[in-house]
Amino acid sequence: MIRPVHLDFKRAAIVFPRFPEKWFNIGISILRYRIYLGRSITSVPRKAVIFFPLTGTRLSCGLTCLIAVKPEESPEVRLDIDGLKENLAQIESGSLARFPANDHSIEARHLGGAATLAGFWDDVRVLKQDRPFEKIYQNEEIQAALGDIVNRLEKLIETEQQTLTTIQIRLTTTGVAQVSKNIERLKDIHWTLTTELAKNILRVKDLLANAPVPPGGTSIAIFRQINAVLNSIDRLEVRGRDSAGLSLLFHMTRSDFAGFEKSLAEKSLSRQLSDRIRADILVNGNIRIRHAQDPSGQAMTTLTLTYKVAAEIGSLGDNVRFLRHQIQADRILQILISHPHCHHTVCAHTRWASVGAITEPNCHPVDNVVMTPDDQQGIIHVCLNGDIDNHLSLQQAFESNGYRIHPEITTDTKMIPLTIEKHLKAGHDIADAFRLAVNEFAGSHAISMHTDLAPGKIFLAQKGSGQAIFIGLARDHYMPVSEVYGFVEETDTYLKLDGEAVVDGKNGKTQGQIFILDQMSGGGLAGITAMYYDQTPVHLSEDDIKTTEITSRDIDRQDFPHYFLKEIHEAPRSVEQTLRARWTTDPDNSDRCLIALDETTFPARLQAAFEKKQIHRIFFIGQGTAGIAARTCADITNYYLNDPSIQIRALKASELSGFTIDEHDDAQSMADVLVVAISQSGTTTDTNRTVDMIKARGAHTLAIVNRRDSDLTFKTDGVIYTSSGRDIEMSVASTKAFYAQIVAGAILGLYLARLTGHRDGAFVSDQIKELRILPAHMRKVLATSDKIADTARDLATEKTYWATVGSGPNKASADEIRIKLSELCYKTISSDFVEDKKHIDLSAEPLIIVCAAGARPAVVGDLVKDTAIFRAHKAAPVVIADEGEDRFSPYAAHVLYVPRVSEHLAPILNTLTGHIWGYHAALAIHEGSRFIYRFREALRQDFRAYSRKGLDIYDIILEPAFREKVACFYREFRSRKINGKFPAILGLTVATDLSLLLKYLSGRLPVSDFKIDFGKEGSARNMIDTLFANLGKAINLLSRPVDAIKHQAKTVTVGTSRISDRTEGILFEALRHHGIEISRLINRNVIVLRNLQAIVQTIEGAILYRISGLNTLGELTDRTEIQVMKKEGTLAPIPSRVETDSRLKGTKRIIVRQGNVYIGKGRKDDRSMIVIPLLSDVPGAGHTIGQLLLLNITFRKTVPLPDKIRALGGKYEHIKNIFQENSTGWKDSHLDMVAMDDLFGRSAEKIGELIVARICER
Repeated sequence: MIRPVHLDFKRAAIVFPRFPEKWFNIGISILRYRIYLGRSITSVPRKAVIFFPLTGTRLSCGLTCLIAVKPEESPEVRLDIDGLKENLAQIESGSLARFPANDHSIEARHLGGAATLAGFWDDVRVLKQDRPFEKIYQNEEIQAALGDIVNRLEKLIETEQQTLTTIQIRLTTTGVAQVSKNIERLKDIHWTLTTELAKNILRVKDLLANAPVPPGGTSIAIFRQINAVLNSIDRLEVRGRDSAGLSLLFHMTRSDFAGFEKSLAEKSLSRQLSDRIRADILVNGNIRIRHAQDPSGQAMTTLTLTYKVAAEIGSLGDNVRFLRHQIQADRILQILISHPHCHHTVCAHTRWASVGAITEPNCHPVDNVVMTPDDQQGIIHVCLNGDIDNHLSLQQAFESNGYRIHPEITTDTKMIPLTIEKHLKAGHDIADAFRLAVNEFAGSHAISMHTDLAPGKIFLAQKGSGQAIFIGLARDHYMPVSEVYGFVEETDTYLKLDGEAVVDGKNGKTQGQIFILDQMSGGGLAGITAMYYDQTPVHLSEDDIKTTEITSRDIDRQDFPHYFLKEIHEAPRSVEQTLRARWTTDPDNSDRCLIALDETTFPARLQAAFEKKQIHRIFFIGQGTAGIAARTCADITNYYLNDPSIQIRALKASELSGFTIDEHDDAQSMADVLVVAISQSGTTTDTNRTVDMIKARGAHTLAIVNRRDSDLTFKTDGVIYTSSGRDIEMSVASTKAFYAQIVAGAILGLYLARLTGHRDGAFVSDQIKELRILPAHMRKVLATSDKIADTARDLATEKTYWATVGSGPNKASADEIRIKLSELCYKTISSDFVEDKKHIDLSAEPLIIVCAAGARPAVVGDLVKDTAIFRAHKAAPVVIADEGEDRFSPYAAHVLYVPRVSEHLAPILNTLTGHIWGYHAALAIHEGSRFIYRFREALRQDFRAYSRKGLDIYDIILEPAFREKVACFYREFRSRKINGKFPAILGLTVATDLSLLLKYLSGRLPVSDFKIDFGKEGSARNMIDTLFANLGKAINLLSRPVDAIKHQAKTVTVGTSRISDRTEGILFEALRHHGIEISRLINRNVIVLRNLQAIVQTIEGAILYRISGLNTLGELTDRTEIQVMKKEGTLAPIPSRVETDSRLKGTKRIIVRQGNVYIGKGRKDDRSMIVIPLLSDVPGAGHTIGQLLLLNITFRKTVPLPDKIRALGGKYEHIKNIFQENSTGWKDSHLDMVAMDDLFGRSAEKIGELIVARICER
């Protein structure tokens, strides 16, 4: 049996197993194998060799010679735990604490040396593979032994960190860097054992909690791989989380499938299987089954099980938790994995919708099933990153051939499997069909597919920029993903598809790459077929395999609700790591420190240029947040150098390239310039392009960047790396990189100050010490997060307009806080100098964040006065001030205190406070969306429950419990609105419309006014759909996802599409016959007519009347008239009083005034009739009675008693009460004593008296 595997793609994840042995190894013992010719791999026993194997798809043309081997079961895995302990002991012997003070070999021998540590790291990572994992999973003794190793590692890490802090001063900068790197590797090893192994064992056990029998090796392996996919999309969802899905594909022999069916029957699960197969769209819990023959003629069966969730509002991790629960609770899956199968693959996806509503049907994976009868070619499941820009034209062409896509599916992804199937029907095999299909798609895209037409294979396609596919190359599986951090838990080596490059192909230029991964291979490059979109081969070599230093420890969200918050809390450590190995003891004065930069950081050529005074201009450049950091770095460097002969400026990279550089400049025009380019990723296009341009003009260049070996690092003369190089920012809104960039700029400034002789050693040493205590100050600010959060909750939703202000170095703080508030809270925010703000838009009464901490004493007094002016104009100032500075208190809405630091470093603490404030402000705004979302989801659940009870939409809106829930929500909604808990962004229209809708649905406003307010009839469907549309708008307006860019995708606006209107039957047919839409019925009358249909046998005739002369409120007046519009059937020849006297009076006047359906007898002719009031069809008439339809009916001769009671409605209780006033012992069967025309034609009083009389006669 093949071990499963997984693969994680895009926001997608996919996993599947492959064989670890290389094919050539089997040739050594080939004589021990049975030989077959032209057979399928799935049809032969173990220990078999197949020449010319049959396969469902083949990409090559012409004659190909292949040898496929199905190897023996691997021998039992032996885990060398004792060896691990011995290696750890060797590592412990190299602890820093064991080196004497005068030992200068620490760097080489620390923790046993680089080779020992690397070997231990490799040995630990092997434990995550399928077979070792299974062994550990099943053996608690091994788990305990590994737990002992973890405890020893924890003690060692703590010792190393504490000792390094103590002895750092006597180490070289390269020694500090190496020791720090070794400690980080220890942390990686600890993380692997505790999280990637131990925690995943618990997660797999949780997934298998409902397994019918204790899980064996195959079951554990499958669920280990499913768990790996779930872990992957959990990390990937930071780039999109409004929905997530996972598809499992199992391929098995028909006989094994029969055994599976038998097991289901024994567990009474056959009915559940049938129910899950019947779904016409691919939603949560759906199962697809397809029977076919493989190329050798063997009967095979494929099953796919799909799990999905769609929720545009929620927290990171919610979707994956839901999917885990669905998988854990799926008894069919639990039984399936206990049966043999030949292949299995996993495809998963997390989505941020760009086309189509956020619903389960639109959630990926998407399949090739359509509504119209179709000769479906196979099961095809696909996931997409990016957009199919021409999906509408593809859909139009598809539907022009008579096919119909389910209306609930509106995602562009649907056209991918359908286009693939189109080429299958044209006679192409699956590989060609996939390639031809992707060639039809316009736009940038990344696609994954698995299908029963090529079991055990994953198809990948990527074209254009903006999307990516990385293929993680683990030792026993492939793992394609859309981001590197999707596979790093499984492996550190990978391939990357290059779908952006345009190359020379078979027939000219071509773009886009296709990779096909085959689990029936030796793995690595051998199992990958690669080509361009035009079928030009992509020749892969070992040089194409890359390695990443990032681990899952670097990108795991841990226990934080958002990456943004986690990364803010990591900021002090980032600053510490940026400083580490950049300073050392002054050899001439052991009481002093100095900056030490090596050749790779500050090249000798640049040093010589400064020593010769050849540098006259220094430009710090960047874009966005990095551009703000550049300004702060320029300010700090200006302060440190204190040299007017050197011009120091900060520019946006695009400003330098666009307005400072002249196209006529020569190759030496900028030889006197040092440009310091700042970037977190090293891939910022504007920054990198500017560096190229200024280098061509002779400028010297340095980079301040976080990511090792990024594009920028290869362009500049030297690089100052921030943090450890593994300090990944998952949140879109960058934070910790900003602080580290400023500190890196300060390090460079101090180095230049000493190099140029503008500052002495004492000054530099004092500044280093101030930099070293910055992390402690930052942690102190973080400790005040609760106070900061309180101010955000107090003001974020109350004030419409926001601004940030600062002066001097703190203007950079104001600008950076503005960026983060805009990114987090989606507001347009101004940033001004403090002195200018009193002249600008104070009439808006804005919330103003004043960055005042660190300001020199002479300036603080002015800032206090300006704050007083702000408050006098009814603004709400939130002041960030130094500890102990109380002069702002009388004028500020809130004062947030930070530790005192020098003016040039104050932007770090001001900005940190503003970042924390912005985070909690976003949460305060987002709470409004969660409040509305919870109500909407509660309504959806109610609708589903009502539907199961057989109620339709008209029943629901008249249900007392429904009205009560709406009324309760209205009270809370109104209270929050009055108390300023909804920001102005909710908008007057949406807020007002919601208030009105809630009043209508709770019965507080007459439905007759609905058309006036919303321009449509107040039918049940219209009111509910309008409510859900406005709830969706409100949720979108208030949603603040924090970690990701808010995508303005179309959200779910209706929640009742599966609730029936149920308006069929004789009376509704009569309405349609007269051209009357159901929306012209008052909601309660729909239910009345539905109940009356049970007693009506025929309609003999009809008269349609028009009502006129009502006032603008729809009320009766003395001028109200009635006219006959049409007469039919038995009533056509009979004269009507209305034809001679148009005044509206009598019963018809009562019907128009009350709006109720009337059933009774005609006064003159004693005919049985039903009179139905109809809302006006005249535009602008509002919700008023405009017509009456009178139907002459006959009654059914026999009507079940319950139907009679329902048809009587409130009249039933009235009859019962009349009876009980005159007699006792009421029984519903008493109604059968009265003829139908009397029961519905006489008054309740007369019927009650009639029943009493007849009982007395007995």
